Amino acid sequence: MKKIPFTQAEFVASVFKQDGFPKVNSHSGPMPEVAIVGRSNVGKSSLINHLLKNNLARTSSVPGKTQSINFFSVDERIALVDLPGYGYAKAPKQMRKQWADIIDDYLQNRSTLQLILLLIDSRREPSEEDCDFIKWALFHQKPILFVFTKTDKINEIEKQKNTLIALDSLEKHLNLAMSSIHFLHYSIKDPSARIRLINKINELLMTQNSL
Repeated sequence: MKKIPFTQAEFVASVFKQDGFPKVNSHSGPMPEVAIVGRSNVGKSSLINHLLKNNLARTSSVPGKTQSINFFSVDERIALVDLPGYGYAKAPKQMRKQWADIIDDYLQNRSTLQLILLLIDSRREPSEEDCDFIKWALFHQKPILFVFTKTDKINEIEKQKNTLIALDSLEKHLNLAMSSIHFLHYSIKDPSARIRLINKINELLMTQNSL
């Protein structure tokens, strides 16, 4: 698998119902998919726009704005999939259930899903919703890359301290060996963060495709 440079991106589709998932194909067949998951205020849309160098994902100061699963084609090689943020308590109960159903259906049944980017606010420990999701993903053997976001909002000492606390929490509560946890830090104000994430996505996709 050749390296994906993340130089071109385009919007493919927004899905609001479980039977509406698109077929995202390249010239050689179905594209591998990378899903982006996290709490509704973790900065998913900002990260996507920074990663793709394009304002394709709508950003908002109001949590829970993304109410659909949004598909983006990257270099006509892979699909980036933006899932609705979880943990937004002010959303109506019926809406939260609809989000949960469509997310569960996608993650459990989408055969082209090869990697999950789980975004966690670097200022906070993993939440109960984060841990529940991680347990689900591990049970279904879905590979996860943990991305600690908003690192520009804390200093270097706080970043390192909070990362160790978060990793320790993941290791203890989820029976994860520290050596098996793939993670990196991300700030949309740091151009090098984008390069590191691109390299890590490529590395993990190549590992998946070599199995």
